[in-house]
Amino acid sequence: MSQPVMPGAWHLRGWQAADADLLSAWCNQAGVAPDLSGDAAQWLILADAASGAPLACLRLVEHLGHELPRFSYHVGRVVHAAAELALFRTQTTLLLGNDHCGESELADLACAPGLPAQVQTAYLTQLIQAALVRIQAQPARFGECLMVELAGPRDDRGQAPFWQGLGAHFYAGSPLAAQTKFGDAWRSHLAALLPRQTLYLSFLSAAAQAALGQVGAAAQSAAQALAACGFVYSRHVRVDDGGPIWELRLAPQADISC
Repeated sequence: MSQPVMPGAWHLRGWQAADADLLSAWCNQAGVAPDLSGDAAQWLILADAASGAPLACLRLVEHLGHELPRFSYHVGRVVHAAAELALFRTQTTLLLGNDHCGESELADLACAPGLPAQVQTAYLTQLIQAALVRIQAQPARFGECLMVELAGPRDDRGQAPFWQGLGAHFYAGSPLAAQTKFGDAWRSHLAALLPRQTLYLSFLSAAAQAALGQVGAAAQSAAQALAACGFVYSRHVRVDDGGPIWELRLAPQADISC
């Protein structure tokens, strides 16, 4: 698939301590909470060739959820049918689970804000492609599936309709504040408060239903880059804003060019 023209010269490098504040700000704007406390080798930075300034970033996680389980909602379907009543109705369901534990993840995918959307997509596409090349060189470390979470829709006040329709009934605090404080661990803490039973989406507000699985404005460029590299919706969503979780099935000899 063809890529947008890459503006300027760039190179790949690892994470540096001087990047911390900048990357944190980018990731927060993209709706993710970066983990800058772990192994710096997990990070890939697309940087300007002349100045070394970061242009885009991501972090590779080899085995998701081994220290703390990662939670998400699986989006399913049930059918209610009664021939005598001429009734046939499908219902979308949500079930809290750990389906992606043990898989690998592209985390903290973000780009320098303020750039044209096409440029952001080009930078992120190049960075994702570089990550896939690294994964292909060491397939045993990354398993069969690579997933990535995309932030869902938010309103002008920064509130997520999906959260207001579901999560806010079980946790009165701010999910963004919890994400900032606890990083990747916050979903595991939050999940203890959420219902484990199957939920019918139709019980939620119309706004929450409409937001399910939708990519928010902050993640649009990332979504375009991921689609160009073969990622698809996994029928799982984030527990906070209902943003979609996309995945790519990995194979050692697969063609992973974007």
